[in-house]
Formats: sequence, structure tokens, C-alpha cells
Amino acid sequence: MKESDGIPISERAAKFIRILHRLLVVNLVCFLALLPTLSWFYLLIMHAVGSVGILPGLGFFAGLLFRLPTVLFYVLLVLSAVVSGPFLLGVHAVAGRIVMGRHVWVSDFFTETRRNVRQGVALGLFCVVVGHLGVWNLLGELIYQVPWVLLVSRVGSIILLLAFGLALPYVCQVAVSMEQPLWTVVKNGMILARLRPVRSLLLFVGVLLYWSVSLITVPVLALVGLPLFSVGLMVWAQAAVCRPVVERYLVEPVRRAQNDNKT
Repeated sequence: MKESDGIPISERAAKFIRILHRLLVVNLVCFLALLPTLSWFYLLIMHAVGSVGILPGLGFFAGLLFRLPTVLFYVLLVLSAVVSGPFLLGVHAVAGRIVMGRHVWVSDFFTETRRNVRQGVALGLFCVVVGHLGVWNLLGELIYQVPWVLLVSRVGSIILLLAFGLALPYVCQVAVSMEQPLWTVVKNGMILARLRPVRSLLLFVGVLLYWSVSLITVPVLALVGLPLFSVGLMVWAQAAVCRPVVERYLVEPVRRAQNDNKT
């Protein structure tokens, strides 16, 4: 086999397959954890738009959950909202290590999930609240008797969702890269997003398109795509864009300062 940079192509292929396998396993765990929350948003959008045929890919899985007793569904929804944040940070930690060329085991996902529980729960619940308000304001008829209030509310929601979407990937990578208070993590993530505005905007648009295809696709494709690829590949793409920036502007300066202090 031909070699590139001294590494046989067969070895590169085997490494890629190992990485893909671990991402698939992690994706399945995350998707199952996120499914009740995604189903709740599907329900909100369906009622706001007035069409049961919207987002048929997600609707296939949501329909299965809606068959459960109402109390059980809400219990799963609360659990999903609580654990989705730590799981998301766990995926970001694994994807960041892959991007930086470090060895990764599936067990690293669970280790990082436990390590980032407190920050993950806060971020996850904040994501749910922001998303809920966004859907409510953009698709609902909030205070429709006062048109200018509705306009201000919807414009504000768009600005909030845009800023949130631009900064969230950096926030997640900062959280799993450094030990910092949550407010400092959020502040640093927003600063890094502003340092690379074009890259951040392209990533945000790419994520929107990615999830649109993932959720709108027909149920037959969603049956495979959502459990195996939806979360893992999105986070891997975010890590590929954001982790080098985090390493350059945050991790490396801290590491150099620590080495200087030791000497």
C-alpha cells in the first residue's frame, strides 16, 4: 500500500474506521438521551405550523414516544433535558481529542460526561429554554393583538438564537478543554466566536442545514441517520472548526504560562 507522511494508507483507513465506530456508539447514546427533548420541540412546531407532516424523520421517532403514557413521557422529557447537556459536552470532548489526533476510547465519553456534569446540566437547560422561547416567539402568535410587540419579540429571538448558535460550539469546546467557572467559559466562547466571525457563521449555517436534512428526511432514512450520525458528525464538524482556535488562543497560552512558572 502507498504511504502518506510515512503512515500506510491501510493504517489510516483502520484508524478512521475505529474513530467512526466510536462516534457511532456515542451518537446512539446521545440521540436516545436527546429524543424526548427533540420530540417536545417537534410537538411545539407541529402545533404552531398546524401540520402533522412536518419533520417526518423526527416525527417517526416522536410518534413512538407519544404512544407512551403522558406521565411517563414527561418524566423522560425532564430526564432528557437534564442529561442532554452533559452528554453533549462528552461528545465534544471526544470529538476534540479526535481533531487533535489523540487516542480516544468510548469510555472517554462517559468519563468526560461525568466530569462536566454541573456545567453540562446548566448549558443543557439553557439550550432547552432558549430553543423553547425561540420556537414560541418565531412560530407562535405571541401577543398577536399588539403587532409591534410581536415584531420586537421575534427580532429579539432571531438575534438571541443567532448569537447562541455562533457561540455554543466554542463554549462547549472551552468547557471540555479547560477548568473554568461556567460564566468564564461562556464569556471566552463568545469572544472566540467573534474572533472568527465568518468561520462561525458558516459553521452555524452548516449546522442548520445539517439538522434540517436530518430531521426532514423520510422515516426510512431517519431510522438510520438520526441514531447513527445526527449528533456525532455535527459535533465532530464543530470540533474541527473550533478546537484549533481554542487551543491557539486559550489552551496554549495557559500551558506556556504554567511552564514559565515552573522554570
